[in-house]
Amino acid sequence: MERKVHFFTLDFLRIFSAMLVLLSHFSTYAARSASIVNGKGAAFGLLSVFAGLGSAGVGTLFVISGFAIAMSASREGGVSPAVRFVGIRAIRILPAMWISALIAFAARAFYGEDFQGLLMDFARSAVLSPKGPYIDGVVWSLVVQSFFYLLVAASILSRFRFSLYDLARLIGLCSSAYLLVLLALHLAPSTPETDRVLSILTRFPFKLLLLQHGVFFAAGMMFHIHHSKNSEPIREALMRPAILLFFFVAMCALEILLTMDSPGELRSVSVAIFLSFISVMMIGKNFERQVDAIFKDYKFIIGYLGRMSYSIYLNHYATGMVLVWWLFSLGMRPVSAFFVSVTGVLALSVIITWLEKKIQTAVDASFLRVVQHGAKSAAA
Repeated sequence: MERKVHFFTLDFLRIFSAMLVLLSHFSTYAARSASIVNGKGAAFGLLSVFAGLGSAGVGTLFVISGFAIAMSASREGGVSPAVRFVGIRAIRILPAMWISALIAFAARAFYGEDFQGLLMDFARSAVLSPKGPYIDGVVWSLVVQSFFYLLVAASILSRFRFSLYDLARLIGLCSSAYLLVLLALHLAPSTPETDRVLSILTRFPFKLLLLQHGVFFAAGMMFHIHHSKNSEPIREALMRPAILLFFFVAMCALEILLTMDSPGELRSVSVAIFLSFISVMMIGKNFERQVDAIFKDYKFIIGYLGRMSYSIYLNHYATGMVLVWWLFSLGMRPVSAFFVSVTGVLALSVIITWLEKKIQTAVDASFLRVVQHGAKSAAA
């Protein structure tokens, strides 16, 4: 039996994207308080070249999510598969998120923040509430992803009468229209009215509804659909997956340019990094057998780093920020504080990845038994 080919490129992109987000956020941490600063007062001035570049990393992670979800969901439809899909996604994202939220809660309490306020922030994070604030600054992205998962689950529930291709097209085109409106407002003369509209359109509900960031998920889904051997032929020439894929990627680049809060040259660098990551993803998919042959002996370590990227993403922000402040309060020099704090985040991520796997293994077995029992009952 032929060994299944592993898509190593995704693992590489996950860890590189997570580390890019880490460096981008670390470049903004203050030395004298657990807070965000721009330029003066930053703990690690040499990291200023990474400021804002995390948008390329987050965007790449969203594209990977769209691709992976489309790949895992494109099998069979109905109630049982939809429940199984939601359950598996919950098992994948919640254990590490809950553990990391507890750690962020402890870190912020150690810093001296209001305990009651932290409890509310933690509770909102634990249930992925659509309304913040959250215990950690990265939780918003999990809330957005969760809404995306629900839309995919609805497609599965419909037995793909509203197919993944239809869903990707809907998300991508709606998000593209939203971005073109943003572009028009940016190009229009600045007035109090246009500034007010821009302020409204960049609020969190537009992220939650996948108007902002939606093109990233749509691009990932179209990438899978384009490469899927089982995809049905699309008659409309302009709606072919390959054309939509490149259009959505272009819209992703436009979103980075429009929403990144950094100087123009850094926006261009961020777009270049994002497009490089997506190019690597495409090349890696086209040559996945060759890549698999090169790295197959290192599958465990590369796969582990890919999994650990999630824990790094979850633990570098609030916990990392407090850790940086604490190290500077001890009188540590910037270079030493940087290496110790990053090492601390990585060590914490190793522990959480290990705990997450233990929890997932235990819950997976129980969940599968429940789903199989439900499927048998439904068949009877």
